Amino acid sequence: MHYIKWKHNKYVSAATVLRSIDLPSYGDTALHTSNINDVLNNRMIVSDDWKIPLDHFVFAQQTHSDHFYKVTKLDCGKGTRIYEQGINDCDALYTKESNIALGVFHADCVPILLYDPITHLIAAIHSGWQGTVKEITKKLVTHLIQEERVNPKNLEAYIGPAIAYQSFEVGMDVVKQVQAMSFDTSPYITYKANDKALVDNKMLNVQMLKNLGVPNENITIDKNDTFMPNASFFSYRRDKHCGRHMSFIIMRT
Repeated sequence: MHYIKWKHNKYVSAATVLRSIDLPSYGDTALHTSNINDVLNNRMIVSDDWKIPLDHFVFAQQTHSDHFYKVTKLDCGKGTRIYEQGINDCDALYTKESNIALGVFHADCVPILLYDPITHLIAAIHSGWQGTVKEITKKLVTHLIQEERVNPKNLEAYIGPAIAYQSFEVGMDVVKQVQAMSFDTSPYITYKANDKALVDNKMLNVQMLKNLGVPNENITIDKNDTFMPNASFFSYRRDKHCGRHMSFIIMRT
């Protein structure tokens, strides 16, 4: 299994699982997209590689919503072996407890991992364009600031591999929803001559973080474009039927 590693030290581990031609179902880690036995095999490889028991992971049934959920040890194992047992109708998870791995699944959508070393908190967000226009990142981080006493200046963020600006062409129906967001989104829209436009989903999420006070130097942005031909990445827009990456984060004891 191959990974993009964001953090890996005695305090926290965080990474994105990449596509691999050498593994069953190309290393797919999402139960709803491939053969279940293949996915469980691939999840066990991740578990072994990172020394995280599979039942310490928590996954959601992602629906492109703006819903988030606070995970506790009682949730450990949810969604790890049976998709329908994942956290229902949810696209962002957070916890303040150690030894719980939060994971989100994505192909072209934007994965976001958060870590606050001061309040001892982590989060994982799945933000396709639908989650972005609903401002899931803003809503979760606002909640963390107001309810969990997170100082945004301490928050560290990872924006994982996703479809890039130059590849994400959308119709005017999507553009209107981007324009209706609560901040100026015009820098992240490029209009084309055919009633289409390019939208920068990664940077819209980065802007939400910065608007809430997360320092630019605390934000790591992976530059990979999942849409471009590359054996290491799944792309739903390119291939229509494909697996999913997993981006995950865990705080160690």
